[in-house]
Amino acid sequence: MASKKVIQSIKSNNERNIQGLRTKLNEFRYEDTGAFVKPNVLYSVYYTFNKTEVYLTGITQSTNSRIINRIKNKTQFQAYSEIASSERQQYPNITPAKPTKSDYTIGEITRYFTQIANDSSKPIFEVTEDEYLNQNNLYRYTSFQWRISGLKQEVVRDNQRTIEDLENEYKGISRVLSPLSLWKPQKGSFDEVEKKISLLKIN
Repeated sequence: MASKKVIQSIKSNNERNIQGLRTKLNEFRYEDTGAFVKPNVLYSVYYTFNKTEVYLTGITQSTNSRIINRIKNKTQFQAYSEIASSERQQYPNITPAKPTKSDYTIGEITRYFTQIANDSSKPIFEVTEDEYLNQNNLYRYTSFQWRISGLKQEVVRDNQRTIEDLENEYKGISRVLSPLSLWKPQKGSFDEVEKKISLLKIN
């Protein structure tokens, strides 16, 4: 909840403002409670020096102003700000996971995938942890645990289960992932011998 000091600062330090407007039905919510602002409530708009648009109930002289957030009938300023913000964000790049020796000792890694948010027909691809943590809001992201060592049949079972769970939300990810991708059998194990034989057959 914004303090009176913060609200007074907004009123006192702004590039320009528009006073004495009236809310419409379900056009705003109160920032502090999330409740809808009733229609015909007096409010004003303040354009701050850091290029933001802030809505406060009442006018400059009001002593009980509250911050309200517009959820309908976006202004041109809001629309432009959102576009500009999206353009400044980094777009994710295809970056396949590269497990380390210690990862293989542990037996599993966390993998990160993304897809354009509003089009489920677009490709699903792997990204870095950094891109996952600094998400572009035009994309949707997921992370999951992935087995990369252990008994072959157990790895297939666990990773296949992971794929099936992901497929419910990310249609087509089963075409990108295979249960044994990144898997390495333990040295000297039957699985290792079997894998070497299969590679020789391919070559």
